[in-house]
Amino acid sequence: MAAWIDTAFRGIDLAVFTFMHSLATWAGESAGADITSFFTHLMNLISFFAHNGLCMFALGFVLMCFKRTRKLGICVFVAVCCGGLITNITLKPLIARVRPYANYDHLAGTVHEWWVAVGEARKAESIIGSFPSGHTTSATAAMVGLFLASRRKKLLWPVLIFPFLMGFSRIYLMVHYTSDVLAGLIAGTLGAVAAYFITKGILALLEKHREKRLFAFALDFDIIECIKKLTAKKESTDTEE
Repeated sequence: MAAWIDTAFRGIDLAVFTFMHSLATWAGESAGADITSFFTHLMNLISFFAHNGLCMFALGFVLMCFKRTRKLGICVFVAVCCGGLITNITLKPLIARVRPYANYDHLAGTVHEWWVAVGEARKAESIIGSFPSGHTTSATAAMVGLFLASRRKKLLWPVLIFPFLMGFSRIYLMVHYTSDVLAGLIAGTLGAVAAYFITKGILALLEKHREKRLFAFALDFDIIECIKKLTAKKESTDTEE
């Protein structure tokens, strides 16, 4: 399967990598052990936000702490889980595509030098598991999930730019092919759509059994209100003393 993908997408993968090489050169990057351009640092920073999906999970968790954004938080959290199930648990080990900088039978002769130039050679990333891009899947799942669950979609269109920036950074850093990123966008979107319906089911179930204390707590808990109550209780105790 990996060999077929290499062959089928060779043209677009090579064309985009050639563009990235030109962009890196324009930004002042040169082959060697040290990163010299601000642009490369920026790509690494963008890439960091979806490393292992941790920041995306954190976003979902924070949103779940507030009653007004609980639906958003659940959808984001579940979407990242669904995206990870599709990409990291299923497709990556099944397809086992070699990453571009190590795939000498495909494009490594073209991209390996640039991979060293942008600093990825110093990272201990596995050379197997290029397809799809896990970072792109995670970013797409979180942002599309956030968008789908929101009632104010007109205000959230800009968040959909983030998955494309994530994919761009992964190609620039030579750890993924363009085809990996496109697959990540699709996998993340599927994960977000699944999460949207799962979230609706979870909230409906909680509402149906609201009379139970645990279910009511899950629906009504708000960290701000909790802090206010604790603060008021402390002030009341201090006054009595």
